[in-house]
Amino acid sequence: MNTIALPAQQFEIKLEENAVLSDIKKALMMIKGIASVRVISQSKATRLNATTIKAIEEVKAGKTYKASSVDDLLNQCLA
Repeated sequence: MNTIALPAQQFEIKLEENAVLSDIKKALMMIKGIASVRVISQSKATRLNATTIKAIEEVKAGKTYKASSVDDLLNQCLA
């Protein structure tokens, strides 16, 4: 029998303290449908390249484009 693997949904939880990490992992694994729980260290989670950091800063500063169509967006970008 052939099966199709659907992409797994993911969500992120940020903890202020590592003390509860073990308990949260156990609790999540008790929920039906949870396939895995993976802990990502802060150093790995924050490795962003310079282009990504610049883009995030521009969005925070409101430097974004709003367009009614693809043609409108291209006109704004090329102007």
